[in-house]
Amino acid sequence: MSLRLPAPLPNRFDALFFDMDGTLIDSTPCVERTWRNWAGELGIDAEHLIANMHGVRGIDVISRFAPDADLQTEYEKLLQRELSDMEGTVAINGVAERIAELDGIRAAIITSAPRPLAQSKLEYCGITPPAFMVCAEDIVNGKPSPDPYLAGAQHFDVDPARCLAFEDAPNGVRSAKAAGMTVIALTTSHPADELGEADLLIRDWHDLRFHAEADGSVTVTVAV
Repeated sequence: MSLRLPAPLPNRFDALFFDMDGTLIDSTPCVERTWRNWAGELGIDAEHLIANMHGVRGIDVISRFAPDADLQTEYEKLLQRELSDMEGTVAINGVAERIAELDGIRAAIITSAPRPLAQSKLEYCGITPPAFMVCAEDIVNGKPSPDPYLAGAQHFDVDPARCLAFEDAPNGVRSAKAAGMTVIALTTSHPADELGEADLLIRDWHDLRFHAEADGSVTVTVAV
């Protein structure tokens, strides 16, 4: 088990917020395949792009690496490619068990993916997401800005300091921490030494348990 102590668990939270890619599912093969091909077409250093894109909205990646390209055209091109190629996308170990424990809990997905892509990837993996999601098109400033997580807390009318976020990428961890939330990072896509800003590191969803409380809050514990 890759738990890093001191852990903030067991603890009770008013809401749970989940990043999607690398946290609930892993679509790294198709994502990197799509972006590497695009980088090659535009003469961009693919390795540098891949090292800096995870956890960031696609439109922000395009703006950074291809500032002279037609932003909307390239965005739509990449979206359609990702929608048509999901080979290799899988659920993170233990996620089905944890999602089954979310009944009655305030929970949402906070993802840098556009809504159609997020819904398609979750469906591909057989995952029924929480009813509420904050997606790329829902906010002006994406991760690592705190805005996506603050939008989630505002939706539930809860104090961000009483919320727990789950992430896998440094930019996502920074977003949730900037919003004032406790953050647990999964070491599914990045090594532990890149996730040092998180409050706790776990290997996958087998490391935790959720217990719904009568008031809609949740107690999160480390699996024994």
